[in-house]
Amino acid sequence: MISRRSGAHTSTSSAPRAPRVARRAAAAAVVPWVLALGLGVAGCSSSSGSSNQSAGNGGLPQVTGALGQKAVITLPSGSAAPTALQTKVLVQGSGAKLASGQLAAVNYTVMNWTGAKALGDTYSTDGGKTPNQPQVIQLGSSQLLPAWNTALTGAKVGSRIEIVAPPSAAFGSQGSSQAGVGPNDDLIFVLDVVAGYPATADITGKQTTQAGAGLPTVTGDPGSGNPKVTIPAGTKPPTTLVADTLIKGSGEAVASGRTLVIQYTGVNWNTGKNFDYSFTKQPFSTVIGAGKVIKGWDQGLVGKHVGDRVLLVIPPDLGYGPSGGQSSGGIGKDDTLVFVVDIIDAL
Repeated sequence: MISRRSGAHTSTSSAPRAPRVARRAAAAAVVPWVLALGLGVAGCSSSSGSSNQSAGNGGLPQVTGALGQKAVITLPSGSAAPTALQTKVLVQGSGAKLASGQLAAVNYTVMNWTGAKALGDTYSTDGGKTPNQPQVIQLGSSQLLPAWNTALTGAKVGSRIEIVAPPSAAFGSQGSSQAGVGPNDDLIFVLDVVAGYPATADITGKQTTQAGAGLPTVTGDPGSGNPKVTIPAGTKPPTTLVADTLIKGSGEAVASGRTLVIQYTGVNWNTGKNFDYSFTKQPFSTVIGAGKVIKGWDQGLVGKHVGDRVLLVIPPDLGYGPSGGQSSGGIGKDDTLVFVVDIIDAL
């Protein structure tokens, strides 16, 4: 996310916790601004069209370009940056309003007013071959720039929003050398709101299909809370990865390098303990197929579809076995992990 901590792009784990699926206890990237990150969420829609010029009201920069594409920002000639936070809705979306505490997927273009220096964006740079990679953030987070919290809380999905942020609404008097921001620099953001995800966001469908004999059973339909996973008594776990689709979604196939928005629950086959879950808390987001999570997730979820419910049975060598387990979750080096994953979206 756009963090006030040294301008680092921090992990968007969707909640203030260290999920058991992460390969490292503190998963934080160090690349400022740009995230290597829609389908699947009811009530989330986008409007189409181009943004209007925004110059002429309080000396704001001019913004041109179509919604969903990198914005073109032109500073007003001879004008000083505003001394207070300025926000302007350039395109009004028709989707649901964002609320504090929920997740939002946002594309952005950012410029430093000083020197009119472009600092980055989340749009495709290979001629459109790679989809836009929105950044998933948590509104209301103390780590999110105040300017973003102010502009996005109450905004509608599908909107394009211009922000001019003085230091007090961005990185403060310390600036961020990593992000190329000095202590007195004002920043210009243009945000495209792609989607919003309330804590209850989930796939649809009924839990009717079960995995094969000797595998865990799953009860509880999507949207009804944390599903129950029952380990078959007296049965040894499989020694190879199992990735069975329990509910078949109709969305796109998941490609390596995409960011997934999911709900999940995790159970230790050896102990029967439900050691972690996102259901009833908040969806979780992660880049898949890129080593950000345990190998069983990277191998088991790539190729699945948005809208799928997937049962993963992960042997120790594809989980925490190589690292000696994870004591904080009660996971030993020889423990097999069982996950139920609902794939809400792929960004």
